[in-house]
Amino acid sequence: MKLLPALLFLLCSPAPAAAADGLGAQPQIRVAISRNSPALKLKTSAKLYVQEVKSGQKYMLLADASYEVKADGRGIAVAGQALSSPIKLLAADGQERIRLGGNLYKGDILLRATPEGKLDIIEYLSLEDYLQGVLPSEMSPDWPLEALKAQAVASRTYALRYINPARDYDVTDGVEMQVYKGTAKISPRIIEAVNSTRGEVLKYKGKLVSAFFHACCGGHTASVRSAWGEDIIKPLYGAPDPFCSPSRHYRWEYYLASSELLKYIQAAGSTALKVKSLRIHKKDRSGRAVSFLVGTDKGSKTVQATEMRKRFGTFEFRSVYITSITPVKGGFELAGRGWGHGVGMCQEGAKYMAMKGRPYKKILRHYYPGAAILDHE
Repeated sequence: MKLLPALLFLLCSPAPAAAADGLGAQPQIRVAISRNSPALKLKTSAKLYVQEVKSGQKYMLLADASYEVKADGRGIAVAGQALSSPIKLLAADGQERIRLGGNLYKGDILLRATPEGKLDIIEYLSLEDYLQGVLPSEMSPDWPLEALKAQAVASRTYALRYINPARDYDVTDGVEMQVYKGTAKISPRIIEAVNSTRGEVLKYKGKLVSAFFHACCGGHTASVRSAWGEDIIKPLYGAPDPFCSPSRHYRWEYYLASSELLKYIQAAGSTALKVKSLRIHKKDRSGRAVSFLVGTDKGSKTVQATEMRKRFGTFEFRSVYITSITPVKGGFELAGRGWGHGVGMCQEGAKYMAMKGRPYKKILRHYYPGAAILDHE
């Protein structure tokens, strides 16, 4: 087993500026790339600096070495040496990247010990650099450039709404917000899509729009109220979409076993022993199911469509845009359209609009009607 270097080397002179320095007035964002991690295996390809945030003291980590980083009481131990929490990892060379968990990160990395003895790992970087990592994770880099530009504006707008210095971080890196994997998939086309729309955002009545997006709407986007109960504004009211029909995600089928449905309603408080039927109880104006009515030997049970979809898996149960429910042996065959919550921009629709020559601003105006495309101040 390869031994870890035993010591950190103290620098008597200030460390070079971090990679995030010199960004001028560019908005900065803090991305939680790991939360409650038990430990971190850090492998350096070049020299890195460790800085205690509270004291400002800087240390150097050797190139081509491995270090174990873990919470140690209220502090953080790096290669067995105790440091006060939080600490920052800074690339010695501004062009270098920091590798964590198989991904490369361009920004400074902050590590904070939690009260539970775990580590929160947060990247600090410019918003535009962050977007270069988001785009290839949320949309295929091979898609038309105008679709990528539309995604860049939507993702920039979405992220800006969450920047809040009062919190420990602004966004996470998973599907609950926007998927972000550092610099792994950045390409010249991704950089062009971000740079050519630099600073552009969607606003409605002077405020940033909650620029939601999803894989495929199935022919009509959903309102933000029907999806999550939020107040409706014109850009998120829902709109017909004739563009995404060629997508392989436009139609889908899902088999739901009666036994699994019974377990679900029993967990929700039903005393039923048998499921007899399943039908849509209520729809929204886009045609999506709001609730289902489950017929049982103890009467009917109403369940929320979005909650049922979460329970049975959003990969298989692709949307609540249900077009038919057919009783079959042992359960029900659900047929539906689209993939995702359906609010905001339909990515598949944006792709096919771009393939037909629509520019990105026209794509955005279709999916966020009434929103203005402006430079963020």
